[in-house]
Parts: sequence; C-alpha cells; structure tokens
Amino acid sequence: MPTAPSAEAPTAMIDRVASLLEVFDGHQRLTLAQISRRSQLPPSSAHRILQRLVELGWIERERFEYHLGIRMFELGSQVVRRDGVHQAALPLLHHLHRSTGLTVHLSALMGPDVLHLERIGAWPEAGDCWQLGARQPTVHSAAGRALLAQLDEAQWPTLTYPSPVTAGGVTSPAQLRDDIALVRAHGGVAVDAQYCCAGVTAAAAAIGPPEGGLRAALSLCGPAENLPVDKAVAAVRRAAQDIWFAASGVTHRYGRTTSLGVAAAG
Repeated sequence: MPTAPSAEAPTAMIDRVASLLEVFDGHQRLTLAQISRRSQLPPSSAHRILQRLVELGWIERERFEYHLGIRMFELGSQVVRRDGVHQAALPLLHHLHRSTGLTVHLSALMGPDVLHLERIGAWPEAGDCWQLGARQPTVHSAAGRALLAQLDEAQWPTLTYPSPVTAGGVTSPAQLRDDIALVRAHGGVAVDAQYCCAGVTAAAAAIGPPEGGLRAALSLCGPAENLPVDKAVAAVRRAAQDIWFAASGVTHRYGRTTSLGVAAAG
C-alpha cells in the first residue's frame, strides 16, 4: 500500500527556503559555503534551492556569489508603497532633499530595528547602515528614538543594545529613558549628534500619531562639522507634519523649507 505524502513536507520546504533567504539580511553577497553555514542547510540542499530561486528571479548569481534578485525588490516595493503615509511622503522627501541639501530617510519601526524604506541623497557613501533597505538598531537611530518617544514604555518592542560605534551611543535602558525624555522635551524631534556614526549628525521626527498603520519617521542627515542642527530640526518637524497632512487628505505646503546651505549630501 503506497504511503500517503507527508502533510509536513511543504511546510518543511517553506521553512528551508525562508531560512535561506533570511541569511541575506544585512549581507549583500554570499557564497554557497556562507549561505549553507548561516542557514544550517547542507550544501547540496542549499545549492538546489538556490538554483531554483535563481530560475525564478528571487536570487541572482554572479560567479561564485549570490544576492537577492530584482523580483524580491519588486514585491517588497509593492508592500511598502501601498501604505498611504509612504505614498504621501515620496514627493515631500524629494522636495526636502532639494531644499536642504541633506540626505533624507523614511524609516519604519521593525522590532528592535528601524528599516530604511526610502533614501534620497548620496551622502554618506560609506556605511551599510545608511543604505536603502538597511536596518539600524532602534536605540542607535534618531528615527528609532523619535518613534519610541511617541509610545509608552510598555508599548516599546523588545529592544537590543548592541555595542555602539561611538562613545555617544546608547548602551542601557536607563540611558535610553533619559534620551527619550529629551526627545519629548524637544517636541518629538530626536537629534543624533554622531551617536550612530562618527562624522554624521541626524535629526528625525515621527510621522503622525502612533496608532497609524505604518510607524514611520522622517530624518535628515549630514556632515557633523557643518550641519545647522536647529534649522534641520525645524525642517524635519515641518516636513513630518506635511507628510501626515498629505496622507490624511489635507493640502500640504511645499514652500516653507529653505536651504540649509549644506553642500556635502549630494
């Protein structure tokens, strides 16, 4: 009598594919050996799954390295762009970049991290944490702390405290609470004065109330040595309000943000 196919087999295969795709989180290119080790899959199984994903466009291969394919980007873009806040933000992000000369990020709270959904501007060129689709620890990000400041501490996601890359980075819950109190005292705008990355200052404000669909924040970043912090704070606060008004159907005003005279953001 033939054995009935196992009902767990499709689930097990999905789990294998998921574990393989997740190894690319934070890694742009990986070899088969690296993928096998990180996913804890045998090399033969990892290779077989990778080959099929390459055929489907989910993964691309260049010589001996694999990276996420354009199909992943297409589907991911559809997910984030269907949100009203994201759609309303796009023209204002471009306007803010043109009018200030600073790099603009739209970021969302994703558990212990913030995820950069959009980036307008070429500076800083170095540092993977600033790139489109990259993550930063929430406690080390101006955008993350602006979003936390909207919430009661009981509503915070489970946070991690990785070792900061600069002496100003947040290292403990007590230090974070003090920082969040400052953010609230400054009207919800968080300033990262080289906390996350040496040479980079950022200012961020949450977009809309915390009960909205996408918990997103807008941030400006530029060179620490010549970024006018007060003007950046005012600009990001106004732009975050305009994005929320636009997402809510209220006419937003483009002409209020003036140049900050920073030429290094590109």
